[in-house]
Amino acid sequence: MKRLPASTWLLAVLLILSASSALAAATPPQITIVFRYDDYSSRSATDLEKQILAAFKRSKVCCTFSIIPFVKAVNYLDVSPQEVLPLNAAKTGMARQAIAAGIMDPAQHGYSHEREGYTHGWYTAYEGLDYDSQMYKINKGQEFLEKQLGMQITTFVPPYNSYDAITLKVLEKLHFKCLSASLRGQTVPFTPLKFLPETCSLAQLRQVIRYARKSIAYHPIICVMFHQYDFVGMEGYTTEDEKVSNKITVNEFTQLLSWITSQDDLRVRSISQLLQENVDLSQERFINNKYYLALVHLKPAWWPPHYGFYLPTGTAYNIRARNIFSNFTIPRLKNIMYIGAFYLIILIAFFIITYLLTLISFNLLGIIDKIFQYLSLIILCGLALYVIFAAKIEHKRLEILVGALGISLGVWLSGLRWKKSRAARSRY
Repeated sequence: MKRLPASTWLLAVLLILSASSALAAATPPQITIVFRYDDYSSRSATDLEKQILAAFKRSKVCCTFSIIPFVKAVNYLDVSPQEVLPLNAAKTGMARQAIAAGIMDPAQHGYSHEREGYTHGWYTAYEGLDYDSQMYKINKGQEFLEKQLGMQITTFVPPYNSYDAITLKVLEKLHFKCLSASLRGQTVPFTPLKFLPETCSLAQLRQVIRYARKSIAYHPIICVMFHQYDFVGMEGYTTEDEKVSNKITVNEFTQLLSWITSQDDLRVRSISQLLQENVDLSQERFINNKYYLALVHLKPAWWPPHYGFYLPTGTAYNIRARNIFSNFTIPRLKNIMYIGAFYLIILIAFFIITYLLTLISFNLLGIIDKIFQYLSLIILCGLALYVIFAAKIEHKRLEILVGALGISLGVWLSGLRWKKSRAARSRY
C-alpha cells in the first residue's frame, strides 16, 4: 500500500482546523435564559397557568415550574394552623401533560409554602428548623410529587428563597441535584449540589438582556423568577403582589417569549436541561457570583439593573470585590462610581441642609456639637458594620444610614463653626 506524502497529511490537518474554526464562528456566544415559575399548586390560577404553558408550547421551549405539594388552604403567610391541600387530580393531570409535551420541568417548592419565621428581612420556611423537621417535610413532599408525576424530582426551590446549611444536607441525603433560590443563600463545604439562583424578575428582563449582551462573550445565564401575581388581573392573591410594579399581561408575556426565541444570541433552557448539558452550576460559581453581585443590593428600585445575570465561575471570580484592583474593568468602574456618587449626593444634601439650619438656630444649645460628634462616630461605625456583616444589604436601609450620617455631620460641624465664630467675636 502506497504511503501518502507528508504534505498531504499536513493539508488534511489544516483543512480540519479550518473547518473547526468555521464551525466555531458559526455558533456565536449565547445568553441562556431560564424561566422559573413559582407556586404552582391546587390553589394557584389554573386558567392563567394554562395560558403560560400555551405560550411556552407555541415557542417550543421549556419552563421550570416550582410545585407546592401540599399548599396551605387559606394563606401561607398566616402562621396559624390550617388545612393543607395536596396537589389535586386536575393540576396533576395538567402537569403530566405539560411534562410529556416537554414544556414543563417540575421542581419541588417546599412542603406547604408555610411561614416558620422571619429572618434577614424576609419570611422563611426552613431556615432555623432542625434537621429532623426539615427532613420530614422535604422528604414527604418529594415522595408525594414523584408518585403524582411518575418521575424523579431533582430540583428544589425553597419557599421565599430561604434556606440554611441544614437544608443543603437534607437535599444531599434525598439525592436532589440542584437548588434554585437566591444569591443571599448559604453554602457548605464540598457539596455535590448544583446552584442556580434567580437573577431578575419579568419586569426587569428586557433591561437585563440589553446589559447581558454587552457581556455575551462570557455566556451569561439569566434566571427569571415569576409568579402569578406578576400578571395583570392577579391582584390580591397574596400580600406579596403589593411589591410588584410593572405587571405584565399574558399577551405581552407571549410576545416577549416569542421575541426571545427569535433572537440568535438568546436561548431558553429549563434547570433540568442545563443539568443534562453539564453546564457549570457549581457551588464555586455561586459563591463567586454572590460576591460579584454585592453592589446590586445598593441600588434603589427605580435604578435600571446593571446586573441581573449569572457569570461563569472564573469571570465572576476575577471581578469580585476582593479582586477590585487587580481586575478592574471600565463597566465595573462606572457601576462603582455611579453607586458611590448616588450615596455621596445623599450625604452632601443632608449635610448642607442640616448645616444651614443648625447655624440659624444654634443659640439654643451650646453642647449640641459634642453630642452629634459622638453620634456621627456611632452612625459611621454602624454603617461600616452593616456593610461588612449584613447577610443582605438593602438600599433603603443604607439610604437611611447615610442620610442620618449627613445630618449628624452637618450639626456637628456647624456647631464647631458657631463656637469658633462666637469665640472670635468675644475677643473683640
